[in-house]
Amino acid sequence: MLDELKKFHDSHPNEVDLKYPDHYDTKWVLDESEWPCFHLSALDNQPWKEMHKEAEALLDKFHSHREHSYGNGWKSLTIHGLNEDTQSLNSYGDREETLKKLDWTWVADHCPVTRKFLVETWPAEYLNRVRFMLLEPGGYILPHQDRPDEEKRLSVCNISLNNPEGCRFVFKDHGIVPFKDEGSAFLMDISNPHSVWNQSDTPRIHMIIHFEMGRKVRDFFYILRKSFYTNKERKINEGLE
Repeated sequence: MLDELKKFHDSHPNEVDLKYPDHYDTKWVLDESEWPCFHLSALDNQPWKEMHKEAEALLDKFHSHREHSYGNGWKSLTIHGLNEDTQSLNSYGDREETLKKLDWTWVADHCPVTRKFLVETWPAEYLNRVRFMLLEPGGYILPHQDRPDEEKRLSVCNISLNNPEGCRFVFKDHGIVPFKDEGSAFLMDISNPHSVWNQSDTPRIHMIIHFEMGRKVRDFFYILRKSFYTNKERKINEGLE
């Protein structure tokens, strides 16, 4: 098992390198680019460290996550869902009925900064599952994919509240996602096989947001467009494009 993990990570030593077209197109970015991830740089400079402190204060409340399948030292705590240990919504029966029951859990009462971000800043109207995801020192998530190949699209948001040196999130055939330890938000295409390995001595805490744009579609597209041109300009300034 660990040999498989090491081989997967050793074969992807470089960061994901996206090639930006000259002009922005929302549908292309989300559905046609086949990008494994996309940095929502327009959301940089959020209070990620305060949010990290809120999650860190609840470490003893986290639940083991997929411990008997492909996770080790992987734990979760739900801030918005059915309860603090909400799993895949498809496991609760009719998905549409389940969505109607989603609400803030008790965790939100202990995380006012995180809740404020999700309500006031996050550019989508509807929250589905929102979870803090902990990967303990030495913990790992074996290579897997969460959607079939034919459902390629950028959708789920993965936010690093911290990402210690030595912890790497790798997409097969693409490379390492350049999460920042000070905090960063990425849209992810989880139809791509991926794996995470925390080879540091620090717990890694991310936040995963499943969402529906709803009536905030213009807000979401604004963040997407602003991020596109910010990312492209940074690559040009760094001589990478």
